[in-house]
Amino acid sequence: MLKAQGRHPWRPAHVHFMIDAPGCEQLVTHLFVAGDQYLDSDVVFGVKDSLICEFKGLPAGSAVADRKVDRPCYHLDHDFTLKAQAAEFHDRNILVGQHP
Repeated sequence: MLKAQGRHPWRPAHVHFMIDAPGCEQLVTHLFVAGDQYLDSDVVFGVKDSLICEFKGLPAGSAVADRKVDRPCYHLDHDFTLKAQAAEFHDRNILVGQHP
């Protein structure tokens, strides 16, 4: 079917997350790597601008989350918003992972 539509079977590079916290609804999402060649042609149409992020390349010996990494890696700094479960808080969002 993809061939008949002139499409490819590839997805852009992405990372999946499943996040929960007491009193909040569970969030299952993914974030895509900015600049990936398949962002505009994702086979499952899952890319939204709000899900595209910059992953920062770091050399070996860099400090990440107060830990030194011994090889090159990538770092993502992203805040996720969880929706409160309780009815009395239905209009309130709780921001987790916010950096000062």
